[in-house]
Amino acid sequence: MQTNSGLKIFQEERMRGIMKILEKENRVLITDLCNTFKTTAVTIRKDLDILESEGVLKRTHGGAILYKPLFHGLALNEKEKLNAGEKERIANEAVKLISEGDVIILDSGSTTTQLARKMKNIKGITVITNAVNIALELANSELEIILTGGALQKNSSTLVGPLAEDILKKISADKLFHGVDGVDYEIGLTTPDISEANTSRVMMQRAGENILLVDSSKFGRRSLGVICQIKEIDKIITTKKMDKLEIKKLNEIGVKVIIV
Repeated sequence: MQTNSGLKIFQEERMRGIMKILEKENRVLITDLCNTFKTTAVTIRKDLDILESEGVLKRTHGGAILYKPLFHGLALNEKEKLNAGEKERIANEAVKLISEGDVIILDSGSTTTQLARKMKNIKGITVITNAVNIALELANSELEIILTGGALQKNSSTLVGPLAEDILKKISADKLFHGVDGVDYEIGLTTPDISEANTSRVMMQRAGENILLVDSSKFGRRSLGVICQIKEIDKIITTKKMDKLEIKKLNEIGVKVIIV
């Protein structure tokens, strides 16, 4: 007969296993955990309740997500040092989606800056951006550059607020390429600043196609300002290794995933 002590040890091992899955995938489903640990839904729910009481996860309908405090953002020069190889791979793929004659909106960010550097030689492109650094990056190219006005966020070299939004409402574009600070399947796309989130939302409304450029570190992370739900994105270019089920769910809501 197994003792209560033995049952407790087994439970602790199972909960450690749940946390390993969460740290890798950022979310878990009760049905999947039942299959993985060969136990009942009642047992898994008890494990999740204990882990939630410890503040390491948050229960959701049918599962749980990894609890992480809100991400408060980094300065642009700090962002550019992080995951630089991943961002370059994403930019290399994104530039393939740009055709001669396109009108492009480039949102601010380190990955969109990488993309700007790779599109200098494409002919007949108009770039609309609220990123001062991107406008300067493209200043000596043959591209037509439209820089929005707005209030300058010095840490990110970004123009935001009503003035930027008024300009954006007067234009229309083929494609928007944007990066975010967090991608959460339930909350959506987020950024630390509410004004920046509002400006990014207007950008989305003015573009025929919305393309999200995010490295693997952005998934499962949340910030204060919600931009939109994931279903409002047309394409995601990422380095995150998604399983077939994850890709299938995104495809079902109309999001195409490109993994590089």
